[in-house]
Amino acid sequence: MKRTVSYSLLGILFLLPAASAQYVSRYERPISTPLFFTPVSDTAGLRMLDEDSLIAAQIGTVDTTILPPKSTTVAMLGSMIVPGAGQIYNESYWKAPVVWGFGYYFYSVYRNQDRLYNESRTEYEGAVMMLDTATAADLRTELAQKISRSRDLRDFYKRQRNEFGWYLAVTYILNVVDAYVDAALFNFEVSPNLQGTNDWRMNVRVPLNRQ
Repeated sequence: MKRTVSYSLLGILFLLPAASAQYVSRYERPISTPLFFTPVSDTAGLRMLDEDSLIAAQIGTVDTTILPPKSTTVAMLGSMIVPGAGQIYNESYWKAPVVWGFGYYFYSVYRNQDRLYNESRTEYEGAVMMLDTATAADLRTELAQKISRSRDLRDFYKRQRNEFGWYLAVTYILNVVDAYVDAALFNFEVSPNLQGTNDWRMNVRVPLNRQ
């Protein structure tokens, strides 16, 4: 049961980098592409309109705020020193409790299995020593059963301890990787608007023949 729960939790944790790519856009909406019709004349005496003046007159100031990028180095080092710190640095505050929860759960199970492993190993070694000095047939039979039982428990707790140790290590690595990816994509624009964030201008010249 614990193994199934652990696989499910790790599956959720694997989705964290993917979830960070769907973060809310940190850019304001781009303005629509303006289209200007500039009347010109094919007569040499007619002064050409100043293109820059025309664009400046029709385009107001665009209030576009771009947040400064996040340092991937700072995010990685923060998560390596204190798991979850990189997520806080990247302003993904909800991820930090997730990392702490997974880490605490795996570490708690790891410590508990390690304690049970040491107890069963001590019991096994003690039974083996007693078997070497025992002479009574009934006592030797009882010790043999105790050795078999304690050996099975020792091996089981050892496997469990090692398994959750790997879970803890994977959680730590994913925590660092997620911090790096989130920092790298901090200013990445995810928007259904395929126009992009560049301000494109189109100028169409329409010749006017003076009669």
